[in-house]
Amino acid sequence: QVVKLLEALSDETLSASEIMKRLGLSHRPTFRKNYLNPALEQGLIEMTIPDKPNSRNQKYYRK
Repeated sequence: QVVKLLEALSDETLSASEIMKRLGLSHRPTFRKNYLNPALEQGLIEMTIPDKPNSRNQKYYRK
């Protein structure tokens, strides 16, 4: 699932909702648990605003 997330991101910087749309997902908690958090923990993606992980302007990019 993390691989799918990385493919969806490619070389772009996207918000969580944009990534979910590309993956065809609609349930945010499942997305965070199965895709976003594992990728962040493994250091495969990074946040644009690491000091504010819950910011509405938060976006993610491949490392």
